[in-house]
Amino acid sequence: MPLLLLDIDDVICLNTPYGGYDVLAREHSADLWSRLWHPPAMALLCELVQATQAQVVLTTSWLRFLQLDAMAELFRRTGVGILADALHPNGEVLPLRGQTRLQAIEAWLQHHGVQQRYAILDDHLSGTGLSGSRHDRAGRVVLCEVDVGLQAHHIPQLERALRR
Repeated sequence: MPLLLLDIDDVICLNTPYGGYDVLAREHSADLWSRLWHPPAMALLCELVQATQAQVVLTTSWLRFLQLDAMAELFRRTGVGILADALHPNGEVLPLRGQTRLQAIEAWLQHHGVQQRYAILDDHLSGTGLSGSRHDRAGRVVLCEVDVGLQAHHIPQLERALRR
């Protein structure tokens, strides 16, 4: 199965009006669950996962406060159960202190023996080290613009990486 290594912030959550810290709050706004994700980005991501049957590996800083099972529950609660169902059983990549996102991803890929059929979906701000990396040069990295998120023009590159 292909793997999609996925960041959350500035990919599917633009932090307007809500972000990860709102999920942690004791009191939730009535519309939190319906407005957490950026709808166009989330629709594109769900279509991509369904079309490619990719397993999702989370590379997000949200893993500092939500474990994989809590992320699965969050996806279900917000109406994107397809992502919950697509989560890889070992789908957490959290950088060690001082490690770049690139280093954390490379360690995870090496540990799990992944060599082909994967894509990395991140953003320019938190995707430290990914731009210009061997993964980027191989066409496996898509970096979203901050405050913009996943766009339709990103999908062909992601599909190519996940299908080869």
